[in-house]
This record gives sequence, structure tokens and C-alpha cells, in this order.
Amino acid sequence: MTHRQDGTRRHVLLAGTLAFAVWTLAANDALAIGGGVTKFDGTKAVINNCSITTAFQTISGMTQTFTLGGTANDEVVVMFQATWSGQTDPFDTAFVRLTIDNLEQPTNVSVPIFGGGNGSFTHGFNWISKTLTPGNHTARIQWRTDLGSFLCVDDRSLVVLHH
Repeated sequence: MTHRQDGTRRHVLLAGTLAFAVWTLAANDALAIGGGVTKFDGTKAVINNCSITTAFQTISGMTQTFTLGGTANDEVVVMFQATWSGQTDPFDTAFVRLTIDNLEQPTNVSVPIFGGGNGSFTHGFNWISKTLTPGNHTARIQWRTDLGSFLCVDDRSLVVLHH
């Protein structure tokens, strides 16, 4: 290999590496959000609540109203933590989802909590909402199972971080 070919090869490798680095940074920036949190609203419940529903329903005590301040549209962060127990069919799965103003947040995303067994578990979930307008909003945590297995939730909390 000549000195010129070796230099060209190095330039091609360098250009490829730089292109990959720029693409990675652009992809990460497209997914990253940020903002200042100056307020939070939250609720908690300790009442044992059980269900066998296959349609999403609001978990008892897991509704929180909040006011998004300012004049610009923005996202909020919603955090949910709960202790679960149940006796599920081996092929059943339980799910939770967040709604704000009766719209699923983010669109079509429900999170599995557990499935196919018995036991007690603690799980926490965080969501970043779709962009909301300033003003009053209501967040709700809902649950369901695929096949209607017996599922209970005990200690739980819901916190909305916003400005």
C-alpha cells in the first residue's frame, strides 16, 4: 500500500466515524427533552383495590388534577409506584397506562406489570406526556388484564412534575 492509499484509507475511516458520531448525537437530541420543574402535585392511597377487568379502568385514588403554568405548551413527567398482587392465568398479562384529560399518554403505550403467575411485586413507572397547553389537566392511572385474572393493588402513589 502506498503512502497516498494509506492516507486516503485513514480519511475514509475518519469521515465514517465522524458521520456515525453526528448521527448518534442527532438521534439522541431528537429523543431528549428537558425543562424546569417548579411544582408537583401528588396523591397516595393504601386501600387494597382488586379487579378482574379486561377493559382499562381508573385505579381507585389514582387521579390527580394539576395546573400547567406559563404561556407555552410543555410536557409533564408523571411518576407512579404501586405494590401489586394477584393470581394470574399462565397466559394473562396485566397492564397500566396513563391518561391525561382522557387521552392516553403517550399514544398507545400501556406497560405490562406482570403476568402468568402468583405473587406480590412493587413496580414504578415514569411517563413523559405529549405536549400540553397551559391550564388545568387531570392525570389518571388505569389498569386491565388480557384475560380477566384476579389482580390487586395496595400501597400506591401518583406524582405529576410540572412548572
